[in-house]
Amino acid sequence: MDLETKLSIPPQVMSRLVGDETVLLDLASGIYFGLDGVGKRIFESVADGDSLGAAVEVIVAEYAVEETQAQADVIAFANQLIERGLFVV
Repeated sequence: MDLETKLSIPPQVMSRLVGDETVLLDLASGIYFGLDGVGKRIFESVADGDSLGAAVEVIVAEYAVEETQAQADVIAFANQLIERGLFVV
């Protein structure tokens, strides 16, 4: 996976904004997940159809983080959500 990768949200994953948090429900497993801050912004970017590189640009623009660190963090976060079935390649 690289920064050009575009991920999608599988149909069994529902999301809702609750206050400042995005709550995800995996209908297949019945497990809830909560995302806030940077995780929420990455999820929103993927939901909008952006590449991981575009998500990095969003994080760099909105948070005090260097681009190389944002790249590593976005890819690591995306991998975690892929492992949990919340993103698909």
